[in-house]
Amino acid sequence: MIKSWKNSLFVQVYGLCPARLQRRFGLLLVYMLLLAGGETAVVGLIAFYAAAVSDPQATFQLPLLHKLGGYALMQPLLDSPRALIGLLSVLVIVAVPAKNIFRGFVVYRIARYSAALEAAFGQQLLSGIMARDYRWHVSQNSADLVSIINWRHHLGREYVRPYLNLVCEMCMLVVMLGGLLLVQPQVSLLLIVVQGGAGVLVYRALRRGLDHSASGCRDCEIAINRHITRAIHGVKDVKITATAHRFIVGFRQQAQRFARLYGRQQFWRESPLLALESLGFVLIAGAILLMLFVLDYSPLKTTGTTALLAVAAWRTLPAFNRVVSSLTGIRTARPYVLSLLETLQFNYANTHDDGEMDVTPLPFRREISFNNVSFAYESDSAVLDNISFTLAKGQSLGIMGPSGCGKSTLVDLLCGLLLPDSGTIAVDGLALTCENVVAWRRNIGYVPQFPYIFDGTLAENVAFGVVSDAIDTELVLQVCAMAGIDFLAQLPDGIYSEIGERGVRLSGGQRQRVAIARALYRKPELLIFDEATSALDEEKDAEIRRLLCQLKGEQTLVIVSHRPSTVADCDMMLQMAVASEKV
Repeated sequence: MIKSWKNSLFVQVYGLCPARLQRRFGLLLVYMLLLAGGETAVVGLIAFYAAAVSDPQATFQLPLLHKLGGYALMQPLLDSPRALIGLLSVLVIVAVPAKNIFRGFVVYRIARYSAALEAAFGQQLLSGIMARDYRWHVSQNSADLVSIINWRHHLGREYVRPYLNLVCEMCMLVVMLGGLLLVQPQVSLLLIVVQGGAGVLVYRALRRGLDHSASGCRDCEIAINRHITRAIHGVKDVKITATAHRFIVGFRQQAQRFARLYGRQQFWRESPLLALESLGFVLIAGAILLMLFVLDYSPLKTTGTTALLAVAAWRTLPAFNRVVSSLTGIRTARPYVLSLLETLQFNYANTHDDGEMDVTPLPFRREISFNNVSFAYESDSAVLDNISFTLAKGQSLGIMGPSGCGKSTLVDLLCGLLLPDSGTIAVDGLALTCENVVAWRRNIGYVPQFPYIFDGTLAENVAFGVVSDAIDTELVLQVCAMAGIDFLAQLPDGIYSEIGERGVRLSGGQRQRVAIARALYRKPELLIFDEATSALDEEKDAEIRRLLCQLKGEQTLVIVSHRPSTVADCDMMLQMAVASEKV
């Protein structure tokens, strides 16, 4: 049992929580115990109040009240049934709202805790995914990664929150039913055994159906997200090829399957509540019959006990229902949580802290050299085989070659996104390793063939990754001028103009110049143009060449291109060939 508890899913989640959230969990338990005691006290008060109102004279004769009346302070309040009912009315007026206010506070703290937990785990997931090496990223489906991070709400709101609600309700039930056992052991024991046993049996019977429907819903969500992502990201190709209906049909099929599974899931979740509510009222009526005809209670005693059971049922039956509802909710969220924990644990085992926020650029004063560098993807044949060259600081290197010869791979190695299988890449004689590669990237400005432009202002895109308030606008204007961005006057708000997702409001040449300005904003020591002009016409290519001529001598340049004219003015030329041919 202890081993099973240690291996339980909730314990695994708790073990991955930050220390501050673990401490807050302990405080929540204290709140829950206090609420359980308060709920039980209020139930007893209301039961006593109901008995006093229904038969004030009999209640007034209770030995406990005579003992309390012996105190001088209590005597004026208990000198008649009328005074007793008045006192109890005031207590109820104060106690019930106070208890409900505290319950609302506990509900708020539970909800806030579960949201804080999913935020913390979402951050861990995103941090872990971003810390994975570039080789892993190129083999993943980006839509799946987004889905996994978005599943954080299944962990917080749909798993941990029901779990905390379960603990809260169980605390209340234990305290309240313990009190009932002291007052009416026989009847209360029957209520606990039948109601509790029925709840356990119903939940156990529904687990398999819940697991199946929840796993199916999770798989459908992945498929739906893939269809949406492919259709939206490839909207231009979709429209040109007139294949929108295929994506819509794929979406509809998965959405319909999700609807069927979700309907079953909600049925499995609600059916225990319906069954237990019916059983609860049957139990109360049966308890009355038991007291009258089996235990031979007097009608007066039956009335008092019935009032107590009715008030207790008023609190315990919904609590039993909420316990089962929490259990089914936990079961529904379980497949998602398992996937999240799997991802987290995989990230922990395969990543290390790069310390990107505090790293200082690796010194680059003399040269960068490739020494017999070879590289292959997984089990494929070598993409690069014994590549060697040296690029002095301030020089420009042109790289040419046909598709598939490894130009992009060489650039990824130069950027430190990949590390060689054999040979070394050295900066001023220091070999690049996992420990210093992030510091090396601080020196690099990279201009890709298809730059990523996000839905934001021109300034935000140039100062990529910098929060809006921290953007150096003077530097943005400076690098825009260096990059030949001559269209600022055409934008309604200059550098603060929204340029649309993927830069749809800009031409291809304008997007390319935004990417160049972004690279220059970092004040790089090494500027890499990776087929940056291949999608441009000759006129735009000529503009970029003029920019490169201006940068030559001031920056160390690496220019990858299939156009001889683009690399014609470089100090060095690297002509690459496919597969086994020599470079």
